[in-house]
Amino acid sequence: MKMAVGAISMRELQKISAGAIQALPHPVPIKNGTATVGVLVPAHSVSRDYLRKVFALLEEAEAKRTPEEQRAIDEVLAARGIE
Repeated sequence: MKMAVGAISMRELQKISAGAIQALPHPVPIKNGTATVGVLVPAHSVSRDYLRKVFALLEEAEAKRTPEEQRAIDEVLAARGIE
């Protein structure tokens, strides 16, 4: 499956093989439309500096969430038994 390495859509995620995940050169965001809903981290070594950058971007995105967005996320997680 050929995919952009910048991001993976939810649709692509459903179809991606384990080999394709391991072949990713670095962690990539999982997108649902324009929203980033997760990060796919292939099981191979990644530099700590790169991981720091990825987590900094995640924290930055979290800081920009509106209270309504956070409530929606909390509701989805709670419905799945994740606190």
